[in-house]
Amino acid sequence: MEAAPARPQTEIAARPDRSFPWSLVALPWAAVGGLLVGWVLIPETLTAYAFLPLLLSVVLFGLPHGALDHLVPGRLGWAWGRRPGAVGLYCLGYAGLAALYLLAWHAAPLAAFWLFLVVSALHWGQGDLHFLESGLGRRRPARWSAPLAVLARGALPIGVPLLAFTGDFERLARGAAGAFGAEVGPGALLTAGAQTALTGGLALLLALYVLDTLRAAASPRRAVLELGEAAGLLALFVTVPSPLSIGVYFTLWHAWRHLGRLLALQPRRGELGTPRLVLRLARDLLPVTFAALALLGGLYLWAAPRVGTVEGFTALYLALIAALTLPHALVVALMDLRRP
Repeated sequence: MEAAPARPQTEIAARPDRSFPWSLVALPWAAVGGLLVGWVLIPETLTAYAFLPLLLSVVLFGLPHGALDHLVPGRLGWAWGRRPGAVGLYCLGYAGLAALYLLAWHAAPLAAFWLFLVVSALHWGQGDLHFLESGLGRRRPARWSAPLAVLARGALPIGVPLLAFTGDFERLARGAAGAFGAEVGPGALLTAGAQTALTGGLALLLALYVLDTLRAAASPRRAVLELGEAAGLLALFVTVPSPLSIGVYFTLWHAWRHLGRLLALQPRRGELGTPRLVLRLARDLLPVTFAALALLGGLYLWAAPRVGTVEGFTALYLALIAALTLPHALVVALMDLRRP
């Protein structure tokens, strides 16, 4: 990852014509391209390890990428973010919101699962929009350009696999509900009519996104690059079963690019180079990452009688990710409001 040049205590607006964030492109593209090639050559082997990317995200980028949320307000320059009392209340609200979401998996598991999908789509779309604007110079030629990009880019990793591999989503919904002592019946996620309507809506959304990108891109080359990303993601989520494709996307695309944002927020003291900034970022992420790991371990010990398979543990982990994603998405929205 690359550190952006220098304005302390705030995010840096990228200069797409002077420097290009290759580190935030190379790994995501290599991960998606490699998985597509691997699925053609060794689908049986990859199927056997379908849950591995999601499980690796417990320690590799995925879970840690939200572990700096408690420091973000202060590093964005918000005055209250540097007052211990205010930060304590903020962290209490963050934890309380996550705890309420965990309770929802027992009280209303189907609603909790749908909320997870919607929040994840909006959050992942927002993350991609930030990269497209700050890294590729994407403009907003109309007031609906940014919302359209958020919806389209978020629909690719959520809506496309939901329609292509509905059974995978249903099993994960049942597994998460079962871990919390609740039930989601077979076929409860999407009816045939809903699938048809969502397919038509998604096709229209992506078509509008393509047309808008041709206007919003900073140059024809950037339009090709942005649409190439979208095409690669579409191919991935249509082709590769959802636990595997979403696991790779979450870990090596979304989380990786968010860590690039966090790197730009690292305080600069003296003439620190990028490697030392990366090490400092890793150190700052450790305390909350360990706390989240302890929470996951506690959840597993509590749910162990109801979680007997790798898929069941993955569903439990996704329930925790869902609980943490809601407040994390609000923090990222705060980051975008503060962005110069």
